[in-house]
Amino acid sequence: MILEVINLKIKKPIIHLLNENDLEVVESYYQCLFNKTPLDIVEIKNNTIDECKFLKIDFSKINLTNTHFVDCIFINCDLSNISFEKISIHRCYFINCKMVGVGFINCSLKDVMFEDIQGKYMNMALGNISNVEFKECCLDESSIMETKIKNLEFNDVSFINGEIFKTNLQDMDFKSTNIEGIKIDIYSLKGIHVDMYQAVELSRLLGIIVD
Repeated sequence: MILEVINLKIKKPIIHLLNENDLEVVESYYQCLFNKTPLDIVEIKNNTIDECKFLKIDFSKINLTNTHFVDCIFINCDLSNISFEKISIHRCYFINCKMVGVGFINCSLKDVMFEDIQGKYMNMALGNISNVEFKECCLDESSIMETKIKNLEFNDVSFINGEIFKTNLQDMDFKSTNIEGIKIDIYSLKGIHVDMYQAVELSRLLGIIVD
């Protein structure tokens, strides 16, 4: 699969020569290729994972605590119900991953690409998002709450019954996003770009009746 960013200038992960490693015995999370899910639970705590690639890894076997990710690529991984709290994820790509119920709480996401993600019930709150793109993703019933945003792009995203509150979305383009049933407050609504059909959908939130 070719990884490309069309509109945003997202910095690509910088990855050099990788050495294949086992998550159960690895000593350093630097320039590693992980392609086998561990049989037993692995604890990763107070660490930075740098220049690593994860292929078909089930993260239900990995307990992450205060672990940061820099220059990493995740392909065909299952990160469902993982809670990321107070950590940074910089220059990372998530491609064709299952991320149902993932939480990004008080996190810093910078130069991150999510492509072909199953991310229903995703929760982003109290964090910072800069140069992040969701492309061809399902984010139905997901939420964005009290998040500082600079350059967030949705391209061909399903955000059905999603929620956005207390988040400045000025100039964000939703025209290729399915926002049916969205819940959004007036503050977050200001300055977004929508098509005329979406405008009708949003008008109900303002108490406007379109005959």
